[in-house]
Amino acid sequence: GPVGLDKMLVDEVGDVTVTNDGATILKLLEVEHPAAKVLCELAQLQDEEVGDGTTSVVIIAAELLRAADELIKQKIHPTTIINGYKLACKESVKFIQDNLSVSATELGKNCLVNVAQTSMSSKIIGSDKDFFSNIVVQCCELVRFTNTRGESKVPHQDHQRTEGSR
Repeated sequence: GPVGLDKMLVDEVGDVTVTNDGATILKLLEVEHPAAKVLCELAQLQDEEVGDGTTSVVIIAAELLRAADELIKQKIHPTTIINGYKLACKESVKFIQDNLSVSATELGKNCLVNVAQTSMSSKIIGSDKDFFSNIVVQCCELVRFTNTRGESKVPHQDHQRTEGSR
């Protein structure tokens, strides 16, 4: 639900599962509809890659599918819809980068700790988020350097997922 309440699921054998985790709920459902199966797989992939946000990603994807279905009913070709979604994604990323992103150097330590806490407030770390968020900010401050253009940078490595890795 919208306030993160636990749900109780009972299967045909009588086994009971109590959870508020969207991925767990979707995993336990017996889904037959092809589009619904895709949404369940999307939730599982989101859970494997990020560990949180499964319900949000399913809601967004379901709304995109609903809107696409309406466009198809208006005789708009699926390729045109896909191209439109790709363009919208590209423009959204550009807008976020240009208007909504802020350099970490412009933020104070308290703001960075809050960002780290929000990122870690999922089921993985939960109650220890205060401890770990301070460690993350301290580590970033320790490795921060200034490049030849005078920009403050934190070294990072782009990780590409390989078969079998997490």
